[in-house]
Amino acid sequence: MAAREHLHELVERLPESGCPVAQRFLEFLIDEADEAPLSAEDWAEVQEGEAAIRRGESTTLDDLKRELNL
Repeated sequence: MAAREHLHELVERLPESGCPVAQRFLEFLIDEADEAPLSAEDWAEVQEGEAAIRRGESTTLDDLKRELNL
């Protein structure tokens, strides 16, 4: 079964209560697909952030909340 056909089957089986969430998620996916791809500079920043995390240069969510008094 092709992916699109399977999606149609899942939508048909989806309870009415799940429709609003599924709709928002599908709209999100479509919006993301319409976004421009990241530039080389953007990717370099992402890679630097990932490297910083690997080096342990990150802050936990709990520490950030304390720092921001949240």
